Amino acid sequence: MSTMKIRLFQTAAVVAGVAIWAAATALAIGQGERPALSPADSKVVADFQVRVADYVKLHEKVESSLKPLPKDATPQQVDAAQRQLMAGIVAARAGAKPGDIFTPEAQAYVRKVLAAQFAGKEGAEKRASILDENPIGTPVRINGPYPDAIPLSTMPPTVIQALPKLPEQLEFRFIGDRLILFDHHAHLMVDYVDRALPRG
Repeated sequence: MSTMKIRLFQTAAVVAGVAIWAAATALAIGQGERPALSPADSKVVADFQVRVADYVKLHEKVESSLKPLPKDATPQQVDAAQRQLMAGIVAARAGAKPGDIFTPEAQAYVRKVLAAQFAGKEGAEKRASILDENPIGTPVRINGPYPDAIPLSTMPPTVIQALPKLPEQLEFRFIGDRLILFDHHAHLMVDYVDRALPRG
């Protein structure tokens, strides 16, 4: 076999391999699985998870400094402890700004994953379920509290499964078309991605 034919064969094999990987990734994301990531995406997700872990360390440090709740704590005591935790975290990360956790690369990755999740008929149904209880118009700001009177948006399990895994202190939620990183222990907005929910 000539050198040119060998090169053409190798090029075709690489192209075919990339196409197979892309198709498998799209299928996995569409089914709500965490797909095998490309090296570039793996690096982005790993960096995101390091930043999340740093936030959780801060959360746990503040939490450990507070007086533990009694086993028979009243709702009022639970609410007060939650507000203390929120105040402590806000003070500890007073300089926090958008993009500290959702870097530009992480935001692009999230938008790509969500674009696949909300494509097609099934995606439209997921989007409708989110918009049914989506608190559109609620102000979003780093270190801001999630309003007590505003319901949390529905998060379809396949959407959660497709996004990077989070520790138990944190959740993904939608406010309008923004995806927020929500500390539900402290009822606190940690960071967010603009234009995350694709338009129907």
